[in-house]
Amino acid sequence: MEEAQRLKNLPPYVFAELDRLKAIEYKKGADLIDLGMGNPDVPPPPEVIEALISAIREPSNSRYPTFDGCDEFRAAVVSWCKKQYGIKVDFESGIIPLIGSKEGLVHFALAFVNPGDMTLVPMPAYPAHFRGTILAGGEPYVLPTSSGTGFLPNLDEIDPEVARKAKILFLSYPTNPTAATADRAFFEKAVAFAKKHKIILVHDFAYAEIYFEGKKPISCLSIPGAEEVCIEFHTLSKTFGMAGWRVGFVVGNLKLIATLKKIKTNLDYGLFSAVQKAAVCAMNLSGDYLERTRRIYQERRDIMVDGLNKLGCKTQKPSASMYVWVPVPSGFDSTSFSMRLLEKTGIVVAPGPAFGDLGEGYVRFALVDSKERISAALSRMEKAGIRWS
Repeated sequence: MEEAQRLKNLPPYVFAELDRLKAIEYKKGADLIDLGMGNPDVPPPPEVIEALISAIREPSNSRYPTFDGCDEFRAAVVSWCKKQYGIKVDFESGIIPLIGSKEGLVHFALAFVNPGDMTLVPMPAYPAHFRGTILAGGEPYVLPTSSGTGFLPNLDEIDPEVARKAKILFLSYPTNPTAATADRAFFEKAVAFAKKHKIILVHDFAYAEIYFEGKKPISCLSIPGAEEVCIEFHTLSKTFGMAGWRVGFVVGNLKLIATLKKIKTNLDYGLFSAVQKAAVCAMNLSGDYLERTRRIYQERRDIMVDGLNKLGCKTQKPSASMYVWVPVPSGFDSTSFSMRLLEKTGIVVAPGPAFGDLGEGYVRFALVDSKERISAALSRMEKAGIRWS
């Protein structure tokens, strides 16, 4: 009963170990403040919850859905993408509903990566960006990023031979875990790079709507000519607090969409129709839900960053996402600092190596608890004598 080599090739999944350690602490009766997993606590809009309840009561929604999604879902995606990002989406062939964007990203790698193929992955990175390649038998080629480069890869420094061999370039801005953002000039360069080297450009746009001070992120597909090489993954998880509902969608190049659909027809049965109807409600929602959500995360961000800086951290306030990427204090590595926080304060954070080797020296705080609990976490650190200088 030996597991497949593709699983043996994966690096350890840090979040599984975190879950094990948290379970031990919970059994001890610990009051944990869990800022480890990016698991949003802002609830979905009430109208969306009611839409789901209503859709579940409709017997036809319990039958198999179509892989393309219902007409209402696709129409909502077309309208949403035009309104929010200024991009045109093909109603008939340019959309696939996803069972969360993580599913889509990994299945996309399986659809295109052969054993021995190379993909380009800026590091640190969301694990699905490199784990999908490994599961497909390919090799993720690390594009190093750092605070000095704004956590953007330098595409000009990629060896031409590497670029020639590469099949996919994975990007994600705003990014997880570093909360970095990219401007239009960077995306223009990325599109030009992908065209020059005949590389598929994947943009994971999970945090498109979690931004602050009016600094709205841009869609890669808004760059002229991007539709020739680009596919973009979207999710309602963070935008509408629907992480557990597992609903997203992918848009972009029609050939890439068709190939992803081909592998999904062999692996799943599409997105639950009732969840599609709820997603339609969310994307057509009027009112200030998104603004209120951004204000909640911004307030938490400000409390967290200001509090860490009082402890000597000297970190900057990110302009997007729901994360704060923090260097560990002197004398610690990522794992030892994470363990110290857990054992001494009951605070759970994600150690940097969960996002690739270049995450070493950092931890990620997820802003997924109330401002009161975040303030309590900072107080616990202060009382435990945890300081950066």
